[in-house]
Amino acid sequence: MTDLVPLGRMYASTFTEFAGRPAVRDDRGELTYADLGVRVWRLASALRGLGLARGARVVIVSPNSNQWAQIDRAVAIGGFARVALLSRLHTAELAQIATDADPTVVFADADWLGTCGRAWIPSSVGHVVATGAGPVPDGVIPFEELLAAGRDEEAPLPEGHDLAAILYTSGSTGLPKGVKVTHDNAGARVRGILHELPRMGSRDVALHTAPISHFSGGIQEAVTAVGGLNVFEAAFDPARVADRASSGEITVLPLVPTMITMLLEELERREAPEGRVGDITIVPYAGSAIQPDRAARAHGYFGSAMYQLYGASEAQMPIAALAPHDHVTATNDRGLPRLASAGRPTTYVEVAIVDEDRRPVPAGETGEIATRGAHVGPGYWRNDEATAEAFRDGWCYTGDVGYVDEHDFLFILDRRKDMIITGGFNVYPREIENVVSDLSGIREVAVLGSPDERWGEAVTAFVAVVPGRELSPKRVIEHCRSRLGGYKVPKRVIVVDELPKGGTGKIDKVALRDRLWAGQERRV
Repeated sequence: MTDLVPLGRMYASTFTEFAGRPAVRDDRGELTYADLGVRVWRLASALRGLGLARGARVVIVSPNSNQWAQIDRAVAIGGFARVALLSRLHTAELAQIATDADPTVVFADADWLGTCGRAWIPSSVGHVVATGAGPVPDGVIPFEELLAAGRDEEAPLPEGHDLAAILYTSGSTGLPKGVKVTHDNAGARVRGILHELPRMGSRDVALHTAPISHFSGGIQEAVTAVGGLNVFEAAFDPARVADRASSGEITVLPLVPTMITMLLEELERREAPEGRVGDITIVPYAGSAIQPDRAARAHGYFGSAMYQLYGASEAQMPIAALAPHDHVTATNDRGLPRLASAGRPTTYVEVAIVDEDRRPVPAGETGEIATRGAHVGPGYWRNDEATAEAFRDGWCYTGDVGYVDEHDFLFILDRRKDMIITGGFNVYPREIENVVSDLSGIREVAVLGSPDERWGEAVTAFVAVVPGRELSPKRVIEHCRSRLGGYKVPKRVIVVDELPKGGTGKIDKVALRDRLWAGQERRV
């Protein structure tokens, strides 16, 4: 696939091109591309019937399922903008994001709605639609009822420059930022993935256990573009994934590094022979840095199926890719193993390494990673200041620090922006520091990521307590759990008498990072 096809147009064409082939499956059934198309066009019509205009935001808080796929495609071909959120977020966080997105409709899992309620939903929302099989709360529209209200009619598809999605990331100020993604940006993502995964075709069956609102969603788009089957599971369970991967039906298994670790532990517990995991031919992985030894262990089981993809919310993957034949133990002139790299820059993107003034540095030197191409979004939602900082002259400045070695492999060594990636999810320390600071007895707090075998990085809080007060790490964790999504809650709390300070009196996070990352080749 060499042409860039806008996302909505790509989805619409698959309904006829692959009409008789199976398109999506979950534990409630399977739909062909033709059947999926009928339901998607009808759902898009029903959303227009609710008064949605082009560009209207639609929030989805629901696990992976056929219904999720229908909503996703209906939003795309209808010209609306998808805002997919994790149910793992605290309702206070959901309220903050939803208020910023200013949506018109919310789709949410019925069981989850029954537990969490609707207080987080902003006043801009005129309709709430329940997904899943649980009891539907009063005042909420059942999914199938909304679908039945639509008509079997098609409408003009959105243009490439139209907004397809807003991806929310934690903000450096503690406030979430919405990254705008156009239909062309998403089309560039599909084109890039298919170029890097040339084996993918219409006979492939992909198992999605990571949220398809994140990395796995890009893979399901690519599988759709070639007429393959996407199988959805609501959650990742290493034993179940090992069973399904070994069954012989699944050929594509997208994972984040944390999932790879857990799956390896399961396979090793079973004493499964290396190189014999079913008929898996493609294991795309992304979301955070992976430890070289873990990548080597995974290569032992999946061999030439392993593909690493690197991207960002602001610049869609793949910016760089580590192909199967590059999963080797070779080291470069700095002594870094190739398995520690993000791979080589990909065909359709430009990559530059720049200094603090955003001027290119000489080959082999370290600097900030910048990228340019159709994969780069137009900026942040309603945030001109942040857009001007990260996007300039077509370039996106990622905040990742790295270099390109003598073999053209991109190594990510650190982060310019103060961000933690834990289990494939982005977390900004400021957001957690704001919450910890609200706890009585806290004098100072600094949150960083520390190396962790399972999660890649573990959220770690250093706290200094007011003299004469006592505060246990458990109390800090409990307080955070009451205010934050589970993956943001510190896994470690280190109580100290005093936090180190620099010459200006600011907390010296460099010294704290040195303490946490001593002896590590990379600080990501």
